[in-house]
Amino acid sequence: MNRYTLVFLGVLLLALPLSAQVAIIANKSAKIENLDQKKLADIYSLSLIKCDDGQKIVVFDMKTDSPSKDKFYTFIDKSSADLRKHWMRLQLTGEGKAPKALSSEDEMLKMVATTANAIGFVSTAKVDNSVVVLLTIN
Repeated sequence: MNRYTLVFLGVLLLALPLSAQVAIIANKSAKIENLDQKKLADIYSLSLIKCDDGQKIVVFDMKTDSPSKDKFYTFIDKSSADLRKHWMRLQLTGEGKAPKALSSEDEMLKMVATTANAIGFVSTAKVDNSVVVLLTIN
């Protein structure tokens, strides 16, 4: 192999984690059907606050930037900063409360698995049978 091929393969390997899939996960109790980009954006904008069975949705977010968080926010066509401002306005007017921000994908998986009607996102590699996958973002 020549030097250029090795450099190309190295760059390709570095880019792989950036292209990982993201799973939108939910607690097994959550009745959220037909989830698509718009419905997910509405859930995270807190304009859709109830599951299909009328139960209140519990939304979780990530504190730190990561490839999965970036891909998630790109998919819902929102910026993290804009949503934080929106959540702050809702809190100040008493119309809503910002989602709890979690420190890691492991914490996200645990909190969604143990919180009724919860929704969140993790890289697909983190998903296990403690949650259900509602949607996968490529």
